[in-house]
Amino acid sequence: MANLLRQDILAKTPISQDESPLYSKLPGEVRDSIFSYVLTDHPDPTPTKKFRENTCYTRPSYLAAQSTDTRLLRTCRAIYRETWFKPFLLREHTEWATGEDRAPPPHKAPPRLGPMLAKISKSLGTDNVEIERLRIFAQMYRLQENGLREVLRTPHLAPRTITLTIRHTDWWYWEEDEPLQFDGNWIEGACQVLTPSTTQFCIELESLERKKDQVDKISKQMVDSWFFKRPDGVVLYADTSDSNRKVSRWSGSSTWHGQRWIRDETEPHKLDYYIVSITFRPLISIERSGGSVSDKAIKEAQGPQAPGRPKLLLPDNQERIETENPCEWVSDSDDDAGFEGFQQDSDNDEWYAEMEEIYGNGRFMHGLYVGRLE
Repeated sequence: MANLLRQDILAKTPISQDESPLYSKLPGEVRDSIFSYVLTDHPDPTPTKKFRENTCYTRPSYLAAQSTDTRLLRTCRAIYRETWFKPFLLREHTEWATGEDRAPPPHKAPPRLGPMLAKISKSLGTDNVEIERLRIFAQMYRLQENGLREVLRTPHLAPRTITLTIRHTDWWYWEEDEPLQFDGNWIEGACQVLTPSTTQFCIELESLERKKDQVDKISKQMVDSWFFKRPDGVVLYADTSDSNRKVSRWSGSSTWHGQRWIRDETEPHKLDYYIVSITFRPLISIERSGGSVSDKAIKEAQGPQAPGRPKLLLPDNQERIETENPCEWVSDSDDDAGFEGFQQDSDNDEWYAEMEEIYGNGRFMHGLYVGRLE
């Protein structure tokens, strides 16, 4: 029914909006920017929909279930024609290639990507559905099990920008405060399923502020030797200039899963985090912006068979904190751990209903959480 309604709306000529300043005075490009701003997703500000502070997945921009306000689409036929697809296109779609305890529980997780892509692909008559942003949070062990490849090979998925985030607790042996290391054996598998739509691949490396030097060294090695070669032959490189290296910081709780990591606290109950972001782009894009690329990366990427990416390693003499009790058990635990099934008033109900109305499939809510991607 919703599908037929959308087709009916799109089939009819909209009423002239000459009296509206949006259409009579603003250029289409400016109007599109306004509509995109309104329809971009954001953390839901409702207090009951916020994530608890003491979870592995609570972080800046991930303080609550994401929400998209689609009331704009109901204002008139002209606006609907211009914007009906934008809520899905503009949303930062998020997947977790992690253990179940490192991601939001189903009632606070984003909607599954696979079913929505399949329905939109069928509706639009296109093989691939381009989305602006796809973010994957990944633990090292899942990367090496091709967890990222599994996400990227979702049918019809064609992201323009991919962001891979490695959090402090995603590194190998972070519990023992081991030196950071990052194996590159997952890259080739991920490259094999990249689409021509992907023009940026961003990797975010997060660790503790006191490990800043280690993060910097790992990111430097990454810029010098890693690259992503799409099946069509286009290679995404890292710009070696300082402008490609984005640094951010934040502070969060030292407690999750009922453990308080006192070893790493900078003040009671707080950890300070340091993040470096490296973005890989086509060579022509880097050169046009005045950047440069590592000769080593270019040489290896242009070979008849691109070699495996080297493992990023640091010497064993890195400073670490050795203690018999790096953490202590506390009574406070993750608020969402006791989830026992999908609730009718869950955080994403309104968004699901609106997407159902916009894209329409009649079965969107059926079996919603049976697997994440299928």
